[in-house]
Amino acid sequence: MTEQEIKLFTDVNSHYEMSEEDLHVRRDTFNTADELFRSHIDESNWPYSSLIFIPTIFTSIFEKTSRLIGNKPKGRLIPREGGDVLGAKINNEILSFQWDDARRIDGMPMVAKWAIMDMNARKYGASFALVPWHYERKLVKEAEDKGMPTFKSKPWFDGPGLEVLLNRDSLHNPSYSTIKNWFQVRKYQTLVELLGVNDVARGAPIYKNLEKLREMLKKDAKVTDTRETNYQSRNKSMKGLNDFLGRDETNRVIEVVTEYRDNRWITFAPKHGLILRDIENPYNHQEIPIVHLRYYPIDDDIYGIPEWEPVEKLQKAQNAISSQYIDAVNVELNPIIGVDSTRVRMHTLQFTPRAKWITTGDPRTAVVKMDFSAPNSVGQYRNVFSLLKGEMSEALGETSANTSQLNTFGNNKTATEIKDLSAQRLARDNFNQLFLSEAIKRQMCLWYSMNKQFFFDEGDQSKIIRIVGKDAISYFRETGLDQEGLSEDTMNDIQGAEQMGVQVDEMDYMQPIYPVDTDTGVVPKMKLSSDGQFAELHATPSDMEGDYDYIADIESMQPPNNEQIIAAKKEAISLAIDPNAQAVLQSEGKKTKLSELMEDYFEQLGFKDAAKYFENIDVNSLPMQNGQTGIPGQIPPNQGGAVAAGGMPTSPGVSPQPGLGQAQDLASGANQPYMA
Repeated sequence: MTEQEIKLFTDVNSHYEMSEEDLHVRRDTFNTADELFRSHIDESNWPYSSLIFIPTIFTSIFEKTSRLIGNKPKGRLIPREGGDVLGAKINNEILSFQWDDARRIDGMPMVAKWAIMDMNARKYGASFALVPWHYERKLVKEAEDKGMPTFKSKPWFDGPGLEVLLNRDSLHNPSYSTIKNWFQVRKYQTLVELLGVNDVARGAPIYKNLEKLREMLKKDAKVTDTRETNYQSRNKSMKGLNDFLGRDETNRVIEVVTEYRDNRWITFAPKHGLILRDIENPYNHQEIPIVHLRYYPIDDDIYGIPEWEPVEKLQKAQNAISSQYIDAVNVELNPIIGVDSTRVRMHTLQFTPRAKWITTGDPRTAVVKMDFSAPNSVGQYRNVFSLLKGEMSEALGETSANTSQLNTFGNNKTATEIKDLSAQRLARDNFNQLFLSEAIKRQMCLWYSMNKQFFFDEGDQSKIIRIVGKDAISYFRETGLDQEGLSEDTMNDIQGAEQMGVQVDEMDYMQPIYPVDTDTGVVPKMKLSSDGQFAELHATPSDMEGDYDYIADIESMQPPNNEQIIAAKKEAISLAIDPNAQAVLQSEGKKTKLSELMEDYFEQLGFKDAAKYFENIDVNSLPMQNGQTGIPGQIPPNQGGAVAAGGMPTSPGVSPQPGLGQAQDLASGANQPYMA
C-alpha cells in the first residue's frame, strides 16, 4: 500500500483493537444475557439433579416488546425552515410508503426489525442499526429472440433501509457514552460480494486492492477469517452447534470492517492489513448513519442497564429453589432404604407393583425407609417462591408495592389494585417510549435527508407514489391536488375574449390547480383511482425543499384494544346524534361527519368495505320544509329574506311569530325587526 494508506490503516486498526478490547470484556455479559433469555442452565456447574428454569426474564422481555411494538408508527413531519404544511404531508406519505416498501430488501418488515432492536436493547443494554441507502438491480425478461429470452438489468429497489447490527460486531468508540467521532461495523463477505456490491451510489463497485487480497487468499492456504477467531456464538454453543461461518474453503469470507465517520468512510481488512475503500461521506447530512437505542442509560457508558441485571440473582434463586424442591419430591417418590444384607436377598428388592422381597426374619426391620425430608417442605417452598416471584415482578416493573399497595401473596385483587398495577406498567412503558421515539425519529430524519439527495435522479421531473388511507386522500383532495380550475392568467384571457364578443366555454380553459409536467403532458398532482381506495401522487423535487422535524407517535405502535376502541366509537356516534350537541356545533358553524364515523365503526366491528352501506342522495328530492328543500333539521340558507337581530335568517314572505325574535307593528301592519 501507499504511505498514506499505511498511515490510515494504522489509525483505523488502532480503533479496531481498542473497541475489540472493550467488547471482549462485555461478551461475558452478552453470554449471560443469552443464557437468561434462552432459559439455559449449565449442567456442569449445577448442584441439583433437576434442571428447572422459571422463564420470568424471557416472559418479561417478550411481553414488554409486545406491548410497545405491534403496529406501524403514525408519525408526522413538522415544518421548520423553508418547509410548509403541504410539503410535510407529502413527505410524510413518502416516508410511510418507504416504511412498507423496505421489507423487499431482506424480506423482514420494519416492525419486526424494531422489535429485534427493542429486545436487543433489553438483553444487552443497547442496540445499534445501520441506516443505508439501498440500490439494487435485477435482470428482467425483455423479449424472446428465436426462442431465446433476452434480459435487461433494471433497478429493482432504490430507497432507504434499516439493518439491525449484531452487538458483538458493533465496534463502538469506548471513549464516549454516545456515538462520537467514529463507529465500526464488522461483516463477513466473500470476494465476489466485494467485486459486485456498491452500498454508496448507483454506480460501479468502488472497492480497491482486491487483486492484492485475492493473491493473499491464494498464498494463505489456512482459513483465518472465521467468526470463531473473534468470538464464540453462545446461541449456537448452548445447543451444541458449531459455528461454520468462514470454514467454507470454496466460498472463503473476509472479515471486512467499515469505519463510519462524519466526513469519511474507511473499509479495511484487519486480518490482511489492507485498505479496501477510503471515500468521503456520500450523504450530504454529514452524520454517522447509526441509530442507537438504550432504555436505561448510565452516565459514562454507551451501553445502558439490561433488563435482567437487577433481577439476575432472584432469577437464579428461583431456579435453585425450584430444582431443589423437585429433587426432594423425587426422593419422596424413590425413597432411600436401609437394608440388612445378612437377612435380605438383595436381588429381590425391586420397586415395582406386586414385587416380592425375600427376607430372613421380620421384613419391617430388615428393610427400613430412611426419612430425610424436612417438616412442611411444601409450605416453605410455596412461601419462599412467592416471595422471590413478587420481588422479581416488582423489580421488572410489572408490580410495585410502593405504588399500588398490592398484596404480594394475595390471590384475589380488587379492581382498584388491578388499576394501580396497570398504571405502574404504563409508567415503565412510558419511560421506555421516550427513548424509543427518539431512536425512530433519528431513523426517519436520516431517511428524509437521504430522500432530498437520492430520491430523484438527475433529470427526473416527478415520481409516482401510491397513497392509501382515507385520511391522507381526503386531506389531499380538500387541498385540491386532484382538481382543475381557472388561474388568474386564464381568467384574463376569458375576459378579453368576452369583451371582443367571442363566446367562451370556461371548461376549455380549465387547468390543474397543482400542475405537474410529465412525458404525457401537464397532469394534476394527484389522480384518484376509480373506486376511491387509493391515489397516485406525483412527487416533485420541489416537494423535498425545506427542513422538517419528525414527531414519532409511539403509542400508535402498541397493539390496539379493540373493545375500548369500539366502545369509544359507539359513544362518539351517540354524541354525534345528540340534538343538543348538534345545536352547539351549528352555532359554531360546524357539523359532524356522521357517515365517516359510522363507516369507521362498522369496519372496527369487522365489516369489510363498510362504504358500500352508504349511498349518495339527491338533496332536491327530499321533502319540503318551510318552502325549502334540504336535509331535515338543517337551517335553510338565506335567499333574500330578512335577517333578524342576532343573525337568525328568515325565509322570504314568512313572518316570524311575535316574541320569537321579531314583533308586529300594529299601526302599519308591517313586520319590523325587534331590537332587544
